[in-house]
Amino acid sequence: MKFVDRIKKEMTEGIVRAILEDAQYRVIDSGIEKVLRELSCMSAVEYKALGYPDAMSHLPDFTVMNRDQTSKQLVEVKYRSNWGKALFEEVREQVRLFGEIVLVSLNAGADDPRKINMPSRFLRCCGLKFDGGVYMVQRNIDKAAVWTPVDEIKDGSGLWWSMLKLHEKFPQLGEESNKDTLFQAVSALAGILESQPKPAQ
Repeated sequence: MKFVDRIKKEMTEGIVRAILEDAQYRVIDSGIEKVLRELSCMSAVEYKALGYPDAMSHLPDFTVMNRDQTSKQLVEVKYRSNWGKALFEEVREQVRLFGEIVLVSLNAGADDPRKINMPSRFLRCCGLKFDGGVYMVQRNIDKAAVWTPVDEIKDGSGLWWSMLKLHEKFPQLGEESNKDTLFQAVSALAGILESQPKPAQ
């Protein structure tokens, strides 16, 4: 992994962790690069030569538990300057191995056609799972979280805006109640965003 890409990955994961922990979630590192930190400096060829089981290379970044530790979600975090449907294909094997994950995305190049001036312009998420062998994505359709086959959705900016806001998968986190935290998080990422929202005065 290139140095700049590694920095963006680490920053994005750190911000997502901080947001969730601020909302009283327990966030546990589960990605192989965190379990075996030495692997983060290896190339794909060097890693493959070590002979680790395939499932280990697909471990999600975080296991996230609620405040009472009665439920958990497997969370994969991705930074993209050009976000699109292709990202779902990148994590397809991971979803197949683990059954269901939450994909949290930072879209550094997100436009703002609705002029919402909120952190959800850049930070969104979705559920991904296999159901009866069909690859499904959970997104917002008519203000409801709906599972639809990945193969049936179209790419484009509208797809990004149909992704869920973080509080729709993590109910301890509300965009209004935690708005200041979210704005601070996005501001902290200013160096890797093309533009950023400004807190309302």
